[in-house]
Formats: sequence, C-alpha cells, structure tokens
Amino acid sequence: MARDHSVDTSVVEFVRVGQKVSLNFTVGIRNRATFQAVMAEALGGNNFDPSRVASTIGSLFDDAMRVDFGAEGTAVLYLDVPYFENQRIGCSAASTNTRFTDSERQAYAQRVIDWAREMRADEITVQQHPITPAPVVGKPGDNPYRIRIWWD
Repeated sequence: MARDHSVDTSVVEFVRVGQKVSLNFTVGIRNRATFQAVMAEALGGNNFDPSRVASTIGSLFDDAMRVDFGAEGTAVLYLDVPYFENQRIGCSAASTNTRFTDSERQAYAQRVIDWAREMRADEITVQQHPITPAPVVGKPGDNPYRIRIWWD
C-alpha cells in the first residue's frame, strides 16, 4: 500500500483559518509532512510551542494510529494508540497485521505521556477502550485508546 507523504494543503489552511474563527475544532493529520506544515501555521501561546512540538514528536507521530490537532479553547493534540502494526501512520508496505500486546500499547502511551510532560502540556488524559465514562489522567491505564494533550 503506497502512502501519500505530500502536504495536505487543505488541512493546513483549515487550521490557519480555524484558529482565527473558532476556539473549538479538530482535524485529522494523515502524514508527517502535513503535521510539520500545520505546526508551522499553528498559533503558539501559553505553554504551547508548535515549533518545539514539531521538532520533538519523532516516532510518536509515525507510531500513532491517528493524529488530530485543533483547539478546545487553546491548542489540543490527540494521538490514537494502534492495535495492529499496519494501523500505524508510518507503516510501510512490509508492515504486517501483527497485533500489539497490551504492554506494548501501554508502553507507547507512556512514551506519549512523558513527551507531553516535556512539552509542558497542562492536561494529559487517556481514554480507555472500551470507552469509559472518565479518562485516566496522567498514566496509560489498562487499555489505552486515545491520548488527549491540551495546553492552557
């Protein structure tokens, strides 16, 4: 399966305009080139430093199943924890349908949490699967699904 690594200019423009007209939006980012371009357009503020986020996210982006960026009053980033190797954004044509163990998924979530703390995020929560009424705060939990990183 070939992956498109070009910048999705529609997503970049959506973020650029969205930040000016709304305090509540998210948009999916399908590849690293688009993520870098979105971070270049993102408005920093308070603890959120988009340049630093872009330069330090490293393999966390490629290893995520999905990445969303937007605003919930201020900047928010979501990373979804994959269940299978071939669900990763950065998977190659040679990637297999190998299922990640619970401990591998928890370890990925912990790496994201540690990175988010370095990025001085104000809230780090982890939605579990199946969906629970309240997310786990500041730790992976038993079955991490979606990690929310929010800067105030």
